[in-house]
Amino acid sequence: MRANANYEVIKEPRGFIKCLEICLAIFAFSCATGFRGKFSFHQSYTPPGNGTVITQSHTANGAFKYPFDGAISVKVFVANQTGHTYIDYPIDIDQRSSTEFYVVIGVFCFLYSLGVLAYYIWFEPENKTAPTSHLNPPVIDFVVGAFWAFFWFVSACAQAAAVGNIKDSTNVKDIISGLDYCKGPLYSCSVGKSAKYATLTVSILLGFLNVFVWAGNMWFLWKETPWHKGNRAPQAATVQQQQPQHQSVPPAAAI
Repeated sequence: MRANANYEVIKEPRGFIKCLEICLAIFAFSCATGFRGKFSFHQSYTPPGNGTVITQSHTANGAFKYPFDGAISVKVFVANQTGHTYIDYPIDIDQRSSTEFYVVIGVFCFLYSLGVLAYYIWFEPENKTAPTSHLNPPVIDFVVGAFWAFFWFVSACAQAAAVGNIKDSTNVKDIISGLDYCKGPLYSCSVGKSAKYATLTVSILLGFLNVFVWAGNMWFLWKETPWHKGNRAPQAATVQQQQPQHQSVPPAAAI
């Protein structure tokens, strides 16, 4: 461990980008896990009869949240001429595997970035030497960064597909069109409140933003690897060899 913490590394690209990766990972999995969705629709039942007709109405409410596993139940109004009752109408929104995969990638990237930043600040040697081994921190960080950039892309695509399926499953108009107790001539239904998916949409955007940030960080890490420094050394030697030798001018002959 260093004698003094090196907070100046945060001003460098590798340290600043690590801080950015930590924040983006927190926002990404927080948007996914913190989502709460609600929707509702109104049911009306008009019994057949002569004279005064009393219309019975009911508001069906549904709520869903992370991890979007299984089906949610909505209490639906069922009536007839003698009375009414309520039944549980299931709506399948099983997208647990995709959303949990996205959250796991976000949590692991947060922990990894936090650990690497702690190494830069407290454990990195004060007098760094040029990397000669292929098993040094810049190389490891470069390889692991490529790994996380790839999995951020995969998880963001999975999250986008899951959110699309969730929107289709909880669309109030689609629920009404598929519900027998919303079809005439005795029943009628109308949209009450539609769910808002802004938080889930932001989580998708943050996933692809993480792909860009992690891929961009690889460029700065590449400059710290022996592969990049090894390519520059022969070029510098070649340029030095190609420089013309300065010939000394003989002294002027004495008159």
